[in-house]
Amino acid sequence: MIQITRQLAKLLRSVIKRTFGRQISLISVRTGDDGLVVEVQGANQCLRYHDPHPQDAESLLLPLQVLDDVQGSKAEPVFLNARRTGVVGASWQENGVFRDLEYDAPEPNPDAPTFPALPAAFVPNGPELLTALRNAYETTDMESKRYALGCVQLRQDGALAATDGRQMFRQPGFQFGCDQAVLIQPSRFFTCKELPAEPMRIGNLSDDKGVATVVFEIGPWTLWLGTEREGRFPDVDSIIPSTDYCKSTLRLSLADARFLVDNLHRLPNGDTHRELTLDLNGSVVLRAASTSTPRPAEMILRNSIKQGDDIRICTDRQFLARAAAMGFAEIHLPDSESPAVAQDSSRTYLWMLLSPKDAIKPTDDCVRIESPLDYGHRNSLPPIPPRTKPVNRIANQPVPSASSQSATTATSAQSASEPTVRRRERTNSNGKATTSLEQAISLRDQLRSALTCSKELISTIKTEKRGQKSLKLALASLKQLQAVA
Repeated sequence: MIQITRQLAKLLRSVIKRTFGRQISLISVRTGDDGLVVEVQGANQCLRYHDPHPQDAESLLLPLQVLDDVQGSKAEPVFLNARRTGVVGASWQENGVFRDLEYDAPEPNPDAPTFPALPAAFVPNGPELLTALRNAYETTDMESKRYALGCVQLRQDGALAATDGRQMFRQPGFQFGCDQAVLIQPSRFFTCKELPAEPMRIGNLSDDKGVATVVFEIGPWTLWLGTEREGRFPDVDSIIPSTDYCKSTLRLSLADARFLVDNLHRLPNGDTHRELTLDLNGSVVLRAASTSTPRPAEMILRNSIKQGDDIRICTDRQFLARAAAMGFAEIHLPDSESPAVAQDSSRTYLWMLLSPKDAIKPTDDCVRIESPLDYGHRNSLPPIPPRTKPVNRIANQPVPSASSQSATTATSAQSASEPTVRRRERTNSNGKATTSLEQAISLRDQLRSALTCSKELISTIKTEKRGQKSLKLALASLKQLQAVA
């Protein structure tokens, strides 16, 4: 007799169905001195769950329907056993009621391949690899035929990469134990939320035909995943543009990133349900419209700032939301047509922009949604890292960017007509704003507060006028009744 819990049955069912979908309907369960082992074998991947607590030796082949029936949220025991020839049973208690079910025992397939063995060696990785693989598989296109865009590339230099032709994700800093780049086939295993946030180990296998298999170990789970031998994969390193001369950079605060992800659905959908205008014009504004709404709607991210020139782009809202959900604080925009590049110290995520002709211009009658002010948002914005400017090989001087050239030109024109004034920053101990940026932010907040107060006052006055008008009408009606009486 094999004993599991209803809680474990729910966990097994969720991960197995998420990983294999409708490809499998049978599971192998065995127990012994080495504990409980549950194995599932699919077309290009195999999955094993191992609980090391020993039990009596038993081996069963069960239909997946058993897990559907016995699953639950509590750790109540479930007993699985072979009743008689061709019949297996499951018994448990649910809300104090004893339940007992029997199932037709599946016949083993004699032509099924044997379950793969474990590799001789594993290389360790941190728990961040699971997050990286999850982000990578969410960037793939499983329907692609020309390139292996449904696969994730694991490289010998420790970087993984994925792309679907419209977006690309790359993250280095891992160990895969391979001497050349491999393409692991599509799998939904890494998207399972039930997987533990623990270190992951990776091993490699090859059969007699030279077919490579990558083995992932995380907690009690082991996944054997096949590789793509003949698929082509783009050179992602050549796709990533340099951010040295970006026209503008969005510095997205953590509070605004959460607000964007949680409230983006409040903006209307466009013709293809994905167009979104990002307008960096002193404020950080998201703008959208649809044929069913008479006015466009704006989302103003009050805790985020723009670095560089004003720019207005049209983007797929899903890609911008993904960058915010992944925690990128800097999104570089070279121009209104080149790909947007989100980068941090280890990761790169870029996506193609939509046509700038589809960008929506601001209007006076638009509906506005503002993110709540986070007075500690400056602490949530990382400092701007210093950048080394490229050197002009001819003049051996730093090459100025477009924004610095315009600033230099304006400064030269001003110095020709006015004497040079040297300004020195001074600290103010009473907490008042001292820099121009802080004064501008303070003035902006005061104007917004005054605008809100004026709107409330206007609304109150209108309400009072309506009340006075109703009172006058009521008095006039009473006078008419008195005259009739």
